Amino acid sequence: MDVSVLGRKDTVPDEVRALAYAKVAKLGRLNPVLERAEVRLTEDPDAPGAKRRKCEVTISGHGHTVRARAAAPDVLVAVDKVVDKLEHQLERLKGKRVARSHPRRNREVARA
Repeated sequence: MDVSVLGRKDTVPDEVRALAYAKVAKLGRLNPVLERAEVRLTEDPDAPGAKRRKCEVTISGHGHTVRARAAAPDVLVAVDKVVDKLEHQLERLKGKRVARSHPRRNREVARA
């Protein structure tokens, strides 16, 4: 999976970039048809008091697009929350794809 980590208005530290890349790249194993992921790390200017960091991830490929966003005081916590949300969404997507490829059983009981 091709993963790009982007920051808005400021540069993303290398350790945060590496961690976000590693966690999002692992999601490619859940659904191998997804080809591209874009991670956007921003700061929420409307948050009261402490600065809130936002993480938005868009994964696309093969006609499917999956998005998630989360906010937390720490950027690493925001990345963890987004990865948890995406895992759930990708498992649902995989279930739909598998169910579509397997024919349903006929529910009528054959009488002898």
